[in-house]
Amino acid sequence: MKKFVEFFAGVGLVREGLSKSKWKCVWANDISPDKRDTYVENFGDSDFWLGDIWDVVKNSDTVPNNVFLYTASFPCTDLSVAGNRAGLAGKQSGTLNAFIEILRTKKNIGAAPKVVLLENVRGFLTSHKGEDVKLTVKYFSELGYYVDIIELDAINFSAQSRPRVFLIAVEETLALQTMKINKNTHLFDDWWLDFENHPTLRSQKIKDIILSSKDLNWGLLNISLPKKADKHLIDIVDIEIPNNSDLWWNEDRKNHLYEQMSKNHQLTLNEMLKHSYFSYGTVYRRMRKGKSMAELRTDGFAGCLRTPRGGSSKQILIRAGHNEWNVRLLTPREYARLQGVRDTFKLPENNNKGYFAMGDAVCVPVIEFIAESIFDELYKASLKIN
Repeated sequence: MKKFVEFFAGVGLVREGLSKSKWKCVWANDISPDKRDTYVENFGDSDFWLGDIWDVVKNSDTVPNNVFLYTASFPCTDLSVAGNRAGLAGKQSGTLNAFIEILRTKKNIGAAPKVVLLENVRGFLTSHKGEDVKLTVKYFSELGYYVDIIELDAINFSAQSRPRVFLIAVEETLALQTMKINKNTHLFDDWWLDFENHPTLRSQKIKDIILSSKDLNWGLLNISLPKKADKHLIDIVDIEIPNNSDLWWNEDRKNHLYEQMSKNHQLTLNEMLKHSYFSYGTVYRRMRKGKSMAELRTDGFAGCLRTPRGGSSKQILIRAGHNEWNVRLLTPREYARLQGVRDTFKLPENNNKGYFAMGDAVCVPVIEFIAESIFDELYKASLKIN
């Protein structure tokens, strides 16, 4: 059976993505009671362990042994541009160290997973000038894993631009059968030709990291580019919300948003008004030169969802056409759709909890792609070895 353990589980969107390929979650952990509640609403409470991952280190026997896959979407707070950039020394992103400790414990008793997946923001690659990700690969190398790092953007799978980094670590015996191993050869070796075959999967940043740490266990998985899905903003918007709904903003609030736009974005909105149909755009407020600006996006995609720490971090929807325009926040359900979540997935009744549930989660179809193109193949190969 294809079993996995889910660390930093959130509301379970990694589980949601893996379930399509019949992967069975046998244990999950998160520190947030609110996220646990949503997780349990959707998947039951038989395998959820609520608590700090450092407490899991002290009680590692609670984590099932000999599970094929561990996944860890560890906190991005200290790695993202929006955070404080403290890196793995930060309190939240530093919880990755606890995860490594659990792997060491399992390794010492011969019960470590064959494959590990780490997921985080692109800032992971540049945190402390790449030293944080190199240190992470060093830990995996010491534990007998070979590592590939790829970048995937949810925009290829859903109506949201959400670039993320995925580190896949494969146990040595399995890696030698399924990965192309870097033997510290020169830049013109065919290993690098394979590396550069899909530059959107493995960027120059990853290349620079490998070149500066060639003594570590680097390998390449055979991955093809995902086929781009035909998903756009119009596909996730709830067009049934009536004009008299309280969700739509009043004139004063609308005009304030308009004044926060640049002249070019105001012109774009004015052009949308002229259409004989409704079109949609999203707005995200950003600080530009000390001033709050409302940036309008009209390419059919939403910007990257974030965990809301205040009203300015929530995605705003504009509907324009027929010489009128209206504004409201995207709803939690629309957030969920941007993450590729089915409409039957139960969300918190409280809207803010719904935004939190989806704002720092993974995009489900991205995980489905990784499961089908990587994990399933590794699992099949492991059966042949055994």
